[in-house]
Amino acid sequence: MNEAVPYAWTGGAGLLGRLLFHAKLVQAGKRKPLSWALFWDIPIALAMGWIAYGVGISINLIPQAVISAAIVASYLGPYTVDRAFTIVADRYLGRKKDAA
Repeated sequence: MNEAVPYAWTGGAGLLGRLLFHAKLVQAGKRKPLSWALFWDIPIALAMGWIAYGVGISINLIPQAVISAAIVASYLGPYTVDRAFTIVADRYLGRKKDAA
């Protein structure tokens, strides 16, 4: 049972981060308060929370920092994280120029 606790905390933190993102979109008028989009955010929230947990454990963060990272990662979502990785990869690995 104790092995599941960090996953529950980071999954819950992921749900909280995604709810914050959803609330921002509702306030901006881009989403309805209750819609299917909110339902489909659940797997994204859990996945982002658990990914943040894995990254946090691998770099030896304290549990409170891992939970905060899960909230931030799920708020930003997979698209923003993918863009950040692309920018870093382009900067450090170089972007191949297409021959036109």
